Amino acid sequence: MNRPGAGSVERSAAAGVDWDRALRLARAGTPAGPHLPGAVRRGAVALLRRSADDALPWAAQLTGLTAPARVAADTTEVLVVDRIGLQRANAAFLRALMERVPDPSEARPGPSEAVGRAVVSSAIAGLLGLISTRVLGQVLPADAGERGARMLLVAPNVAELQRLRDLDRIDLSAWVALHEATHVLQLAAAPWLTAHLTTQVEQVATALMRPPTPGEPTGLVRLARAVRAGATAHRGAPGDAGTPSPLLTDRLGAAEREQLAAITATMALLEGHAEAVLDAVEPSRMPSVYRLRAVLGHARDGVAGTLLERLLGVEAKQTQYVDGAAFVRGVVGRVGQAGLNAVWREPANLPRPEEIGRPEAWIERMGL
Repeated sequence: MNRPGAGSVERSAAAGVDWDRALRLARAGTPAGPHLPGAVRRGAVALLRRSADDALPWAAQLTGLTAPARVAADTTEVLVVDRIGLQRANAAFLRALMERVPDPSEARPGPSEAVGRAVVSSAIAGLLGLISTRVLGQVLPADAGERGARMLLVAPNVAELQRLRDLDRIDLSAWVALHEATHVLQLAAAPWLTAHLTTQVEQVATALMRPPTPGEPTGLVRLARAVRAGATAHRGAPGDAGTPSPLLTDRLGAAEREQLAAITATMALLEGHAEAVLDAVEPSRMPSVYRLRAVLGHARDGVAGTLLERLLGVEAKQTQYVDGAAFVRGVVGRVGQAGLNAVWREPANLPRPEEIGRPEAWIERMGL
């Protein structure tokens, strides 16, 4: 990686991962999902695409973000994918992110380097596999090239949930598309948001990659262990899934800890905003909305934040996302959608970690 002012080429954290191996392992360890007859599968894909077409104007109506919706309609790519397709997209996203992070450890070709690379690649594979079976949809931000944001709708996961919980397939597709369309609007309303979050994550990750002291694991190995621990905790093992792994936090200074808290607060806002939008849906538009809320309420099904948090070894507590929705409802209840939409103007307007649970403090700081 060529970093400005460095005068030399540094090894990036991405170089410590065998991405082809990670994708092969993820694919081998991930079930394909429910088997559907060809006609049913094609119908499910078409339904998701139609739902996505309707979702952006619907989300704009519910949020008041009409101008960003017009921009997003012209730039957003909608992709209906299977689990392998989601794995590929997320691997590319993670790789691009990790290429921004220098790895100061000295890579010495040999057995130990090969073992370390295999450990990290295996952990990334587990992360890719886990995410690909969990999410119903995901939004990936615009990349450095000409491609805009991408809304990915994961057809086998939607079909599996619909069958498992006996949900209305039309309403479920609309629900998933509306959730992801809200995330698309967030990125369109705050075009600075991707760079802001990426910079914060890069700075935290760079701190995590600091050279180890003798006997310590490298930054990438620590990262791999923390990702694995987070996945185990999410599956129900004892432990607090809302606490960053000590394998990582002991490498962070006060500034990086504050950035990690800010990242989590922003993710809470983004998910809480999407949840609050779904709360505004009326049965006249989505007849089974009450059942969907009962089944899917407070479910995190999608932004790249999930990926970022797991990469940093932290899975935010469910209550933080409930608080995110409560923050949005509290702000809208006091100052309306127009007041809430001040949050998208600049980074300084994002709620601070201590404000997520106190919307009145954010309103006062914004002078609303």
